[in-house]
Amino acid sequence: MRKLITTDSHLVPPPWLLNELPERLRGKVTGQLMTYAERDGKRYVQFPERLSQMMSEAGMPAEIEVESDEMLVKLLHLTITNGVDATPWFDPVGRLIDMERENVVGAVLIGNPIFGLRRGAEETEAQIAWCRLVNDWLADTYKDHLGQFAPGAYLPYLDPAACAVELERAAGLGLRPGLLPDGIWDDPYWQPHWEPLWEAAAGLGVPLTMHIAAIRNEEAAKRDMPPPPAYAGTMFEGFYGLSCEMGKTLMQLTFSGVFQRHPDLHVVMTEGYAFWLAGAMQFCDHHWEGRFGASSRQMIELDAPPSYFMKRQAHATFMWDPVAINNRGFTGTDCLLWGNDYPHAEGVFPDSQAFIEKQFAGVPEDEVERMTFSTARSLFKFDV
Repeated sequence: MRKLITTDSHLVPPPWLLNELPERLRGKVTGQLMTYAERDGKRYVQFPERLSQMMSEAGMPAEIEVESDEMLVKLLHLTITNGVDATPWFDPVGRLIDMERENVVGAVLIGNPIFGLRRGAEETEAQIAWCRLVNDWLADTYKDHLGQFAPGAYLPYLDPAACAVELERAAGLGLRPGLLPDGIWDDPYWQPHWEPLWEAAAGLGVPLTMHIAAIRNEEAAKRDMPPPPAYAGTMFEGFYGLSCEMGKTLMQLTFSGVFQRHPDLHVVMTEGYAFWLAGAMQFCDHHWEGRFGASSRQMIELDAPPSYFMKRQAHATFMWDPVAINNRGFTGTDCLLWGNDYPHAEGVFPDSQAFIEKQFAGVPEDEVERMTFSTARSLFKFDV
């Protein structure tokens, strides 16, 4: 079997960490998948309202008694009802068992930093405190396995300046990449106050992983609003839209000059496939070089076409994406990073090797190796 590095492997921290925050801040850490409680010697997890309907449809109540540690990690990682034969332990030793099944020798660990967008002084304070707490736990838990794991550092994105401070602190603990949502509807990444974070990430050589999120759109960010009418294909439509809109973030970082000013900054758009990447590059170059972009060129002052910066510094992860692989002649292979989305239902675990054989059929082996192993090893500094 090929040696693989997955750039998209999920790790939800133990829910009892939340209890280490000051009590007044616990309820301000919004957007968590579930909460944890102990009563009368028993353990329970409670799903928030936004997940309760999904759990109900799966025949599960909003509150579940935890009968074992294995059940707890499966609940937290949403693998109880999806038929995936995975046990995503908190600790590295337990995770290595599942990784060995597929000869995955390295994993970028992506948590759940998508807290929502309820802004306020206490919300920001809570987010900063929670990120520090989780990052300390990650560093302590994985300190002896940083060659095989790249634990992503939680960043308090309600405060861009605090993100830079926490990234520097977390990188000193061995964590990488920095974790951000792929877009924030009321605070887009082209704005100047994000500059300290880009400077810090570039200087540290730590990539930023922008995981697919649901806060780039106002309607999704305001979770207290009633959802729009749905139909049978709503989930697929939403996933497709969020995936393609990742290109907007790369355009912001390109046209605002962020990539040009910080040539050592690398941004990884995660779990949104990569089929859209070639189209985004083509679209930007065509209009930049044509009559439509003539006035824009005078204002933005890029030293090269937009695709130059995207090819040099942007990446997109994929599980199954023959279209992106076919377009590698345009994007290059350095932009494309494989990930198995462990342990989620839309991922390919435990069949990663089979999916790779099928989608890379006919691709030269050295190119397969770059997209599934060596580019990730270099970018995320694995020692495997």
